[in-house]
Amino acid sequence: MGIIVRFGFWVLLLCTFVFPSAYAGVEDNFDYFTNNWNVIGLPDYMYGSRITPDNAVYLADATTLRIRVGRALTPLSRAQGKLAKNGWMPIIEVAAEDGPVRYQITYWATPLPDAKDWQKAFSWPTEGENYLNWITIRATNTSSSPAEAKADVTPDPAGHPNKEAAIQHPRKHTRVYAWTWKLAPGQSAEGVARYTFFPIADAARYDKADAGLWLQRTVQYWTGVMARAAKVQVPCRKATQALLAAHVCQLIANDLGDLRGGEGFYDEFFIRDGAYQLMELEEAGLNDVVDRAIQLYFPRQRDEGEFESQPQEFDGNGQGIWTLWQYARITGDQAFLDRAYPRMLKAVAWTMQERRKAPADSPFAGLLPPAPGDGEALWDGGKHHIVGYDFWNLRGLLITADTARRLGRTEDEKDLLAEAQQYRAAIDAAWKGTGLPYFPPSWEKDGTHWGDTETLWPTEIFDRNDPRVVALIDYVRKDFAGGFVEGTIRWTGEKDAIHPYMGAYTVMASLIRGDSETVVQDFYWYLLHSTAANAFPEGIYYKKREAWGDTIPHVTGACNYAILLRHMLVHEDGDELHLLSAVPDGWLAEGQEIRLERLPTYFGTMNLVVRGVAGGVQVSLSAPTRTPPKRIVLHLPASRPLISPVAGVTVVTRPDQKERWDFPTVVRKYLASGPPEVASH
Repeated sequence: MGIIVRFGFWVLLLCTFVFPSAYAGVEDNFDYFTNNWNVIGLPDYMYGSRITPDNAVYLADATTLRIRVGRALTPLSRAQGKLAKNGWMPIIEVAAEDGPVRYQITYWATPLPDAKDWQKAFSWPTEGENYLNWITIRATNTSSSPAEAKADVTPDPAGHPNKEAAIQHPRKHTRVYAWTWKLAPGQSAEGVARYTFFPIADAARYDKADAGLWLQRTVQYWTGVMARAAKVQVPCRKATQALLAAHVCQLIANDLGDLRGGEGFYDEFFIRDGAYQLMELEEAGLNDVVDRAIQLYFPRQRDEGEFESQPQEFDGNGQGIWTLWQYARITGDQAFLDRAYPRMLKAVAWTMQERRKAPADSPFAGLLPPAPGDGEALWDGGKHHIVGYDFWNLRGLLITADTARRLGRTEDEKDLLAEAQQYRAAIDAAWKGTGLPYFPPSWEKDGTHWGDTETLWPTEIFDRNDPRVVALIDYVRKDFAGGFVEGTIRWTGEKDAIHPYMGAYTVMASLIRGDSETVVQDFYWYLLHSTAANAFPEGIYYKKREAWGDTIPHVTGACNYAILLRHMLVHEDGDELHLLSAVPDGWLAEGQEIRLERLPTYFGTMNLVVRGVAGGVQVSLSAPTRTPPKRIVLHLPASRPLISPVAGVTVVTRPDQKERWDFPTVVRKYLASGPPEVASH
């Protein structure tokens, strides 16, 4: 097969991705991970088919489909990397070679071919949860002499590593597909394997289904989905494709409208993840998905009033309130806000009750009770007071007060703001008791930084120049456990771990504070921590280049990337709309273009085109009109002035960035740092 057992990663990369030639530029195909999982599936189906780092496929009944190619029928391995068709579709492409024969393996999922309405079945399990997994293997003889090619796909009924997670099923997949071809010079041949996710007795009835037709339908379906979404195109192919892949990741992980954390892992609803997942869908303009998902927040409110998905994760209460408010802001649905308001009041009443449980002479008076902190790595039976829990419930109070103002409930607004002021005083007193210049993870000062970093994002609960906020940003970047690694915050719950999506909260704080150059740098480090198929992880063991728990593709990892990119381009700041708050100067260079179409904002949808021309930039803006912002601010570097004024737009000039940042740059920086080598298996 011509696969060498161990390479420096950049050498392996060059060898792995020679084919297909449509993917130009080795930096675009950089794959950070040794365990680069992926998934194929359909939106809102309960299950997806995971593709392993070894390019095998997991099915429902603990079966693993193993693929072998070449004259010796060598199993695919981690040495063959994965690409996504067009950089983002859930159509996974793997290339391998054996002497002069090159193999292209393609994986995708479709509704069952005999579905009565297969168009509808692409978007929803209208005819049951089963679907068809396709694997095509195309062999091409690249030499001037005849050559033999062989391939097979074999179910391994004992191959699934997690039998407990597998779905119990009375039937097993048993079909084996095998091919041998004698290929003339330049000739190609193709074999097709078809497996239902759940095994069925008469699977052979799909043997004549046309792979080319169903691949075309799959491409058309996903293209159509993205055509309905807001268009965000920037002068970085990797960044643009990763955004589309983030949308796909979310849609496949959703189950019957319910926001889920992953496919095959974290396959349940989490309020803290779901809050950002819903925001990502809202900002993507995928309104039908959003409208279903928001309705499923209401059942997550307990009889006592708190929003909760996992016991004693008290931040979920504030996140539930914020999610309702955020939906109303971006949709402009005043009727929804009116319906949600009693729920919000009930949730803050729970906060008010809980924070009064501590005695008045306690150092934790006025704060929420102690509880376990998962993100803070404080799993000690609830011995710590988690700072992020107080921050999110303070945010919930402030947001409910804002809702009261919008609904004309002036007395409620006054009472809620008074309660928030008392809560803020309790937080200030607890902070003074720590003796620290910044906010800690818990008021006892133990734990890893998580919820305490959400000071300015997704709404500002402190002044952006609050010394404690500034000190925390500086501390986690430079000092905490040794400071940022690979542009990413540490997570000390595990040894040598970093956590990109959690670090995004600090990046957003820097964006709100106007530190655009730092944001651009962090953005590209975030993008580095993805697969060549543009899938994102949860946390990372950076010394092994491994996503912990095989958590790829991770939905919140993808969501926070999408949200970060969107707010670099368009950010709501109170009643103001800020454009290009933090983008690479290179995106504004002559000949480059940023294009946004049908982009939802708090003020309505908008369109924006920014073109780099000789001497500066030209801007075309269709501003939102539903509730026009009081001010629109365009941020530009000093060297790229606005060529022609745009009505209603104020230009703010910032210094040019000291260093050029793009994806090739961050890859080069990473490789120059002497990263660990990657072993193939």
